[in-house]
Amino acid sequence: MTYPWFFPEGTPALFHDGPAANDTRLACRVVEQLSGDPLLRHERICVEAQNGVVILEGRVGSADAAARARALAWAVPGVHDVNVRVHVV
Repeated sequence: MTYPWFFPEGTPALFHDGPAANDTRLACRVVEQLSGDPLLRHERICVEAQNGVVILEGRVGSADAAARARALAWAVPGVHDVNVRVHVV
């Protein structure tokens, strides 16, 4: 599982090659997309990546926000599947 915000910039884990490093980079790209969107900027969504599968977990304020998170994750190159475990509250 990848939690990109737990790794400070410049840690060696981000520079190793292999599936875990690729998943870290993928999760970071998805986080960048989500955090840059005005609808999602203040939502609490956890992003994980495993073997090219992005997992979104958390709570959002509307069904539109959940759908936007899914669409933005799918738009990131390298994503093979998106598993959405986001609850609307």
